[in-house]
Parts: sequence; C-alpha cells; structure tokens
Amino acid sequence: MDIVLLRTFLAVAAAGSFSAAAQAMSCVQSNITARIRRLEQHLGQAVFERGKGGAKLTVFGQRLRTHAEDLLARFEAAERDLLDAAGASAPLRLGAMETTTAARLPPILKALRQSCPSAPISLRTGPTAELLSLLWQRDIDAAFVAGPIDKDRFRGLEAFRERLVLVRAAKAAAAGNSHDGTPESLLAFRAGCSYRATAEAWLRSQGKADTEIIEMGTLEGILGCVEAEMGFALVPRRAVKGYSGTAALKLSPLSKPYGDTVTYLVWRHDHAVSRAHKILCDLIKLA
Repeated sequence: MDIVLLRTFLAVAAAGSFSAAAQAMSCVQSNITARIRRLEQHLGQAVFERGKGGAKLTVFGQRLRTHAEDLLARFEAAERDLLDAAGASAPLRLGAMETTTAARLPPILKALRQSCPSAPISLRTGPTAELLSLLWQRDIDAAFVAGPIDKDRFRGLEAFRERLVLVRAAKAAAAGNSHDGTPESLLAFRAGCSYRATAEAWLRSQGKADTEIIEMGTLEGILGCVEAEMGFALVPRRAVKGYSGTAALKLSPLSKPYGDTVTYLVWRHDHAVSRAHKILCDLIKLA
C-alpha cells in the first residue's frame, strides 16, 4: 500500500476537509483528491463521505484509520532505525515551551548538532497542552513540557527545575500600583500553558480569580509589556535573565506550592528512540 496515500488519508481525517489537508501538506487540493480517489479504487471502498461540512470518515474509513496509524508508526520507526544505522542521520522533531526554548535550549541544541551533524533537528514551540497533543499525534518525537507526566502514555526524564517568580515593572512596584504592588492584569501565554495555569491558581489563592488575562505569543513580548507597566507575569527566574530590560523589572519569589516547577523531556512509550534522541538525553543529564 502506498505510504503517501496513507499519509494523505490521515491528513484529511485530521483536518476534516480536503482543502485543509492540502494546506497542511503544502500541496494543491487536486493532488489530495486524486490520492484519495486512488486509495478508494485500490481498496474498493469509499473512505470519506463528502459534503458541505467537509469530509467525514465512513465506517470503512474509521477501520482504515486504525491500520493506517499503526502502519505509519511502524514505517517511521523502521526508517529512523535504518537512517541511524546508515550514519546516525535519523531526524529528531522536538517541541518545547517558549520559556524553555529561550532560557535553556540554545547550548543544548548547539551541542546536539555538533554531536549529530547529519541528523535533521527541528523545534516547535507552544504551551504544554498543545505539545502533548502534537506528541500523541506523532507530529513531534519528543517535547519539553511542565510536569507531572502521564506515565500511562509517556516516558520521560527530568530536564530542568525552575523557580517561578512574579515579574513586575520596578517603577510600578515601587509606587504600589495596587494594594499589594501587583498590577491589575496578568500577561500570559494562551490557554494550555502550565505557567499560566499556575498563575491562575495563585491568583485564586489570593482571592483574585477575576484578574484580567492578556494573552501574548512570545516571552519577549510579555516581558516588554511588563516593563511598560501593562501588567504582571509569572515566569521562570532563569527566563528573565536573557531579557535586555531586566534592570527595569522587579522579581518576587512565590510561596510554595506555586514557586517550584519541573520541566520534563517526554516521548511516547512506543516511540523508537533515535541516536540523536539518546544523545539529547545524555546532554540533559550533564546540564
């Protein structure tokens, strides 16, 4: 069975439409339509019901999806093994939280590239919940996420221990911008970020569950807006060190259990670990 046809089938099933699958696979929609037609002709059964609402799996298509996911997982595992055997060149697709990427990963990724120069290494950033979803869907191979780990689904190792701090503009803190010096709005990443969840839990413990939350996309943007006195943030202390305007910020420790967190490198139980992945684990243990 053609592996490209199976990948196309799963892309349509995940996206819910031929057009969305074409965008995800960076090709024109006519290619997607032609591939699905070839797959249906080969199997002698329709795999999608097409309509104005998109493409919905048929009963046969649901059965095919189970087999296709298994076949692709086996194929990719075999491919990684052969690429490693041929020259340690199996790719490693990583995911990481924005703060981890900024504060922790540059020296580790540099050392990894030096150890595995022929292995393609990619990195996607996002909140913990999103990264775990990508990991479960096999869109990435491993991810740096905030703990704890769901041990029924993932293996992993402790990567970094972080100390979370409340970050405010130094001027606003000195002026006492509110009753306890905490500005009015929380500046945070989108829902699914573990640090945002911790900040919300801390605010509830302070009787401030109604605090306004302003969502932002980057750590640099969050800290810049804190410096501009738009609100406060809760981030790892180490992540603030690389910010150019650190002198304009005031860092305050949080009491337990809110101040301490652990970042893990996790991967699926059934994931075939490549040489680059093993070296990454060794580098983390030495960090």
